[in-house]
Amino acid sequence: MEERSVYVWGFLGTFLWGIVIALLLAIGQMLPLYLYMLLGDAGVTLDSFLALAENVETDALLLSISIIGSGFIVVPLVFGIAKLKRGSILKEYFDLRTFSWKTFWSWMGILVLLLLFEGYAIEALGAEEIPSFMMNIEYPSVSSMWLLVFAVTFMAPLVEEVVFRGFLLKGFSNSFMGVWGAVIVTSALWALIHLQYEFAYVAVIFVVGLVFGYARVRTNSLFVPMTMHFFMNLIAAVGLFYEKGMV
Repeated sequence: MEERSVYVWGFLGTFLWGIVIALLLAIGQMLPLYLYMLLGDAGVTLDSFLALAENVETDALLLSISIIGSGFIVVPLVFGIAKLKRGSILKEYFDLRTFSWKTFWSWMGILVLLLLFEGYAIEALGAEEIPSFMMNIEYPSVSSMWLLVFAVTFMAPLVEEVVFRGFLLKGFSNSFMGVWGAVIVTSALWALIHLQYEFAYVAVIFVVGLVFGYARVRTNSLFVPMTMHFFMNLIAAVGLFYEKGMV
């Protein structure tokens, strides 16, 4: 169990800064696209930018630029917000601690069970094996495919874990919510940012969030759920490419 700390934002601070971070996530996804257009065409207009933004969900290159760019913007800013709390130490705030091989293999085993649960739950709830919007992604080049792999398997988990299992979970744990209330709330918030999926997937993502939150609390290391997240997304990416006949 975690004890309250004067060096960590409490409920109100975490809640208010969480709203700021939500805005940063939105801006962080759009700003890289604007810079991409600006480098290619000095005459960028609002209409041309909106037209490009509409293609993000179906263009692997644009999607990758958005995800990777947001990572370079959001992660340092979230760390900066944590440092605004007087006396805070980033290693302690975000539980940036290494873990043993024994811990690694234990949680990889749990990840396998989690993936099996996910597969059975998705089938039982009658959802598509692979969401249609993922199947509709187009790849302008081979390099865009590998860029998306990096974006989805590394950068997206990095950003999401720093925000949800890092900043928000730590802050809400340092309040009346307590650790387990924080795990539930951050899992729900994490599920809500995946509303592009069918309800069945959102429900499963909530359960995955609970497991990731428990992993962070149990091991006192953000790197554990982050690693699990990396491998989960990698397996999903390989499955997608296999289904599309790309591997």
